[in-house]
Amino acid sequence: MIFNRFTRSARSCVESAVEEARSLGHDSIGDEDLLLGILESDDGNAAEAAREQADRLFADALASVGISFDEIRRQAGEAFEMRSPASARLPFSPSAKKALEQALRETIRLRDNKITAEHVLLGILRNEYGQAVRLLAGMDIPVREVEERLNQLRSRSPLR
Repeated sequence: MIFNRFTRSARSCVESAVEEARSLGHDSIGDEDLLLGILESDDGNAAEAAREQADRLFADALASVGISFDEIRRQAGEAFEMRSPASARLPFSPSAKKALEQALRETIRLRDNKITAEHVLLGILRNEYGQAVRLLAGMDIPVREVEERLNQLRSRSPLR
């Protein structure tokens, strides 16, 4: 794949995304896991807020079909473990693949040599229907503001 073009920080984000997906019991690595991986590698507080929002989205989805996530947790007690086994190989979901492909496109568009964590974030933001963008919206973080902030950072220090 394209991982040989990733900087150390971008690889770290993807590795954190894999760990996030495992800890949340996901059967694949989604764009929301990539976002959590970026946040985790930068600021644990932001990642925690995003994880809480992800839990709310999951609980809301279950509630829409009449299932109480809190009730499931309460009834299961200590037996409730969402974490995927470390031996399980998790594939990238279509939305995560799309985000990583878009990160490559952003790298080329910006005429950079390597894919950075910022490029991955831009790739995630390009999928307006993705879970990651929904997480940001649930936290009242407008995508445009994130993009503007990335552009400001870029003007101060190139992503090369």
